[in-house]
Amino acid sequence: MPRRPGVTGGPLLKRQGQIMTGTAGIPFDAINAAALANWPALVAGWLPAGRRRGDEWVVGGLDNAPGRSLSINLRTGLWADFAGGPRGGDPISLYAALHAGDDRVRAARELGALLGVEAGAPARRAAPDEDEDWRPGVPPPGAPMPDLAGWDHVYAYRDAAGRVMRYVVRRDATAHARKRIMPLTWGTLRGEGGERTGWHPRHAAVPRSLYGLERVMRARTVLVCEGEKAADAAQCLFPRMACVTWTAGSGHVGRADWSVLAGRHVILWPDHDAPGAKAAAEIAAILGGIAATVRLVDVGDLEPGDDAADLRVPDARAWLCERVGPVLCGTSVKRAGAQGGPVVARRVAGLEPIAVRGGEIDLVASAGERALVAANAPVYQRGTRLMRPGRREVAAADGRLTQAACLMDVGVPALTDLLCQVVEWRRFDRRSQGWKAIDPPAAVAQVILSRAGTWPFPVLAGVITTPTLRPDGSVLMAPGYDLATRLYHVDDPTLELSLPEPTRAAADAALALLEGLLVEFPFAAEADRSVALAAILTTVARGMMPVSPLFAFRANAPGSGKSFLVDLASVIATGRVCPVTSAGEDVAEMEKRLTGLLLAGYPIMSLDNVNEELGGDLLCQATERPILRLRELGASSSVEIENRAVIFATGNALRVRGDMTRRALLATLDAGVEQPELRRFARDPVADIMADRGAYVAACLTILRAWMGSGAAVDLPPLASFEGWSRTVRAALVWLGRADPCLSMQAAREDDPERGELREMLGLLAEAAGVGRHCGRTVREIDDLSALERQDAAGYRDGLRHAELRDALLRIAGTPAGRLNSRRLGRWFLARRGRVIDGLRIVECGMAHGGVKRWAVERV
Repeated sequence: MPRRPGVTGGPLLKRQGQIMTGTAGIPFDAINAAALANWPALVAGWLPAGRRRGDEWVVGGLDNAPGRSLSINLRTGLWADFAGGPRGGDPISLYAALHAGDDRVRAARELGALLGVEAGAPARRAAPDEDEDWRPGVPPPGAPMPDLAGWDHVYAYRDAAGRVMRYVVRRDATAHARKRIMPLTWGTLRGEGGERTGWHPRHAAVPRSLYGLERVMRARTVLVCEGEKAADAAQCLFPRMACVTWTAGSGHVGRADWSVLAGRHVILWPDHDAPGAKAAAEIAAILGGIAATVRLVDVGDLEPGDDAADLRVPDARAWLCERVGPVLCGTSVKRAGAQGGPVVARRVAGLEPIAVRGGEIDLVASAGERALVAANAPVYQRGTRLMRPGRREVAAADGRLTQAACLMDVGVPALTDLLCQVVEWRRFDRRSQGWKAIDPPAAVAQVILSRAGTWPFPVLAGVITTPTLRPDGSVLMAPGYDLATRLYHVDDPTLELSLPEPTRAAADAALALLEGLLVEFPFAAEADRSVALAAILTTVARGMMPVSPLFAFRANAPGSGKSFLVDLASVIATGRVCPVTSAGEDVAEMEKRLTGLLLAGYPIMSLDNVNEELGGDLLCQATERPILRLRELGASSSVEIENRAVIFATGNALRVRGDMTRRALLATLDAGVEQPELRRFARDPVADIMADRGAYVAACLTILRAWMGSGAAVDLPPLASFEGWSRTVRAALVWLGRADPCLSMQAAREDDPERGELREMLGLLAEAAGVGRHCGRTVREIDDLSALERQDAAGYRDGLRHAELRDALLRIAGTPAGRLNSRRLGRWFLARRGRVIDGLRIVECGMAHGGVKRWAVERV
């Protein structure tokens, strides 16, 4: 039988020492009215396995079994078991059937005491919509003990230091009454009689601390049982472990604070029943991303409903060792071949069938949306489209196969399929005068798809196939959707992963493993090697940072290993070499291709063979902004998406232009030979990775976890727009004694064609016109100055006085006829005013006749 928490919820006040005796003077009407004032909360506490359906609470029966045969009206108190069971007309009768052996007088006494209704109290009008204010807190020093008389068991919930925070009390089942469990929490309850501070039979604030928390602080292994009685019994059997439980049974797993089990080895001991198995699965899903390991006790040989308190064996420790299963999940271990999360069965949520009626397409579509959310269907919103994560088997290195993650559009057929999987659909058949099962109408899927902007589905930032880090440093190991990062982890069953303790020694060993892959690459400087290491770390840990810089690899000759470096990072992060796309003939073509890749949600993308300048507005935005607004190809509408991609670029003689110089890390390879592609290598780094990819993924995670947990500090200049990346990847490498990868930005700036063009113009204009605002000239005057001719001693023309200035101006704003376009030159000055190069800058210095701007070179 499922565990039932007893009387919970509602504004209850237990009056100490006050019990009504006899039948005379029992205010039945007042008790019923007080109960009806908080009827939904009371019923939900007594029968937590039920569900609310409008004004009805439906459940399988008085034994709290799942189902719909018992219906309780939440406004009037009428209730009936339509499977041939009992029925009643008020709250007292339901309490009597549940807790008092159908003794109505006893039920009235107990319920009146719990509700604080005194003998002779006038009937109070029921107010079902009333919501009294409950503010839970912690008992102050010197707070009185609650009245614990009449309860068979008292369980004290303590904080990590051992101080009592709250209680749960229990009365065992008898021949005439079922067991009762009730919380007692210190807090303030406000009702019609004013505020009352003290102990109340109400729950603590969510998230609720675990029972046995003070034990957790001293243990590495934690045994999670269901129920305080089972936890105490297990603690006696296994004193070296911390045995804990949560409050209110299997229906309240999500309301407990499980974060205290982070980094610990957890064993789950469920009750031997269906709710127990369901609760264990929910706990495993929660702990998969924070606990070191999670394992499950096989309770198949126990009697149904038995737990640790019922165990009768000669050697409890040996019994437990035999029945503890393999590791299910955890941050320190991921076993190859493990299932990629539980397989969702058809209509697993057990939802009520959706009735399709004419004229109610909006209501039916809303019911379909609720069903998809309740069943945790894989439907996510990305921009103005619904998508679902998928995976496909693709070729990797050396003939191996790996899992590639992808995002698939959810259209009408796919959405109809999902709607049919999660819930049953019915239409009334006039011929048979009954409800008949049907397929979900296509119109319902169309209406749901049209509701962009109001969808209840989670937002999806991207898909990954490798464990990564969350912003708080915890490991995202469990497959499925992760709320903290909004990433969907498509589990790769071929990946075997084990994380060591994140110490400095482990980080040094991990970095040495990664550097072993780069030994034979001809980096021009140590900063270039750091760029490659930063790229590898970033591809694995991209989920923890909102943005990351672009990584560019260039060389003087083909075959130097530029694309191979990208493949190393991609094979570690995804298990396959990186698919590439060409940059295109111009910026517009490159941006079209980049838009398609960003919309598809690829985690890694590479622009290959960029043999000229790298720049463009979209590329700048894609590297610096976490949210992008993109225009879909072939459409006039725009889509807003989250960007979690790592972007690479490779090319011979690649140059980073303009604003990209501060958004890109540039590594240079120099093989020093005429034909680098003919070199011989002692090892194949890709083959090394594929032989044990989990070790390289673990190395990346260990380096970052060790740095974040070290508490150390490194003195680094800030990197605007990439602060999160700088505090993690960049700082970790410098902490381990490697060169700052951002040193490569200075080389990119020096090689920036825009910067070189401006430096040339500042120097030539300063030489020809002078330095200072008093030397200001209009664009026309600068044109005339550059066209001045020089004469020899005989008075003949001998070329231009400032030929280099004239040549620079024509390159910037020249026309095919060899003239200077004054408007274009003015815009060029306007776009670059105030930018300092070598201590010089272009400034405005007043207006000439007619409102024309004057320009000058000024020394800063």
